[in-house]
Amino acid sequence: MRKKFWNILLSMMLAAVFLAGCGYHFKGKTNNLPKDITKISIPVFENKTTETNIETFFTNALISQFVRSKELKLVDVKSADAVIRGTIRDFRLDTLTYSPDGKVSEYRVTVVMDVSLIRTSDKKVIWRGKNMREFEDYDASNETLTNEARKQEAAVKISKFMAELIHDRMLENF
Repeated sequence: MRKKFWNILLSMMLAAVFLAGCGYHFKGKTNNLPKDITKISIPVFENKTTETNIETFFTNALISQFVRSKELKLVDVKSADAVIRGTIRDFRLDTLTYSPDGKVSEYRVTVVMDVSLIRTSDKKVIWRGKNMREFEDYDASNETLTNEARKQEAAVKISKFMAELIHDRMLENF
């Protein structure tokens, strides 16, 4: 019994040493932007869709992502080294599946957007994500209000996922 304990302990210690030396790093902890970019601003995204207020979900999600990461300081546009501009180009709701009796059973929300990081001093585009597309599926309901709430929940999920994606691509894949 005692030998088994020591074998398990030795295995755990070896695993810890391996993981510590493998070069693993947490996602979102690298900032490869030019060194002069330390303060950013994120104005409300432009909404070119017919879906009202969708721009607030995406703007707020991206602001929250940068606040959490603490990689760059968020400031107003006049004080920023760079500005993140976003345009939501498409917000689509498609029927995904039908029940055997012909009723909609599942919907898909798809969002397409463009995002750019623009240096304020020379208006140079430092990073750009064009035609960024993401979708989220949800179960349909017989109640209109429930369907609207689920559509909104899907949009919020997409906004959070895309905010993380934009943040990581902007900082790490520069």
